[in-house]
Amino acid sequence: MGKIIVSTVLIMFSVNAWASADMQEGRQLMQSNCMACHHVELDPPMGPPMFAVQMRYKRVTTDRASFIERLTAFTMHPSEERAVMQNGIEQLGLMPDIGADEGEVRKVAAYIHDETFAPPCEHWKIGMKIAKAQGDTQHFKKDQMMFNRMCLKLSD
Repeated sequence: MGKIIVSTVLIMFSVNAWASADMQEGRQLMQSNCMACHHVELDPPMGPPMFAVQMRYKRVTTDRASFIERLTAFTMHPSEERAVMQNGIEQLGLMPDIGADEGEVRKVAAYIHDETFAPPCEHWKIGMKIAKAQGDTQHFKKDQMMFNRMCLKLSD
């Protein structure tokens, strides 16, 4: 009985160490390949923040595997038909085909699924500033609502 418990603990530790290494690699790949466009402090923004990417893809998929598949398919061959973030396309344009390696994109997609991203407060502030300058009250109100709901409570 003791050997079974020790073996189970060792297997769980090995799986967690492997998952942790995978998460680290996905994070590293995202930082070096995605954040040039998806960083929350870009002014003007070039791509939606990962908080929003994660939220939207989780809404339209049923599990981790379908999340990874759908995000990978879009990233490998961006098109309006594959896009989940229609508002992002309207505001920022369609993501360019970046010629990414599919295996690396899958690791990034898995990382995006599993990570807990902070609300993109700076992105919403920048969005409000741009929307106000353009007279886009609908976009301004949407960003203001998200900022108030997600960011003001963080400062309490």
